[in-house]
Amino acid sequence: MKIDIKNALTIILGLLALIGSIYRLAQVEAHINSRISLLEYNLISKLDLIERRIEVNLTQYQADKENIYEYRLNNTDKLIEHKFNRLASWITQITGYLHKEAGFQIRDDKF
Repeated sequence: MKIDIKNALTIILGLLALIGSIYRLAQVEAHINSRISLLEYNLISKLDLIERRIEVNLTQYQADKENIYEYRLNNTDKLIEHKFNRLASWITQITGYLHKEAGFQIRDDKF
C-alpha cells in the first residue's frame, strides 16, 4: 500500500479547509451572539426607562385626578351649601312675614 502524496495532500488540505470553515463559522456565530446580547441590553435599558417614565406619568395623573375631583367636589359642596343657606334664609323671612301679617305658623320645629 503506497501512500500517494497527491491524495494525502488533498486530504490534509480538505481537513484544514474544513477546520478553517468551522473556525470562521464559530467566529461569525460569536459575533452574532455578541450583537444580540448588546441589542438585548439596549432594549432592556430602554424598556426600563420607558417603564419609569410611565410610572411617573401615572403618578402625576393620579395626583392631578385627585386634585381635580377634590376641587370639583369641594366647589360643588360650597355651591350647594351657599344655595341651601340662601333658601333657608328666604324661608325664615317668609315664615316671619306670614306669621306677622296673617298669624301663620309653620309646624316644623326648626322654624
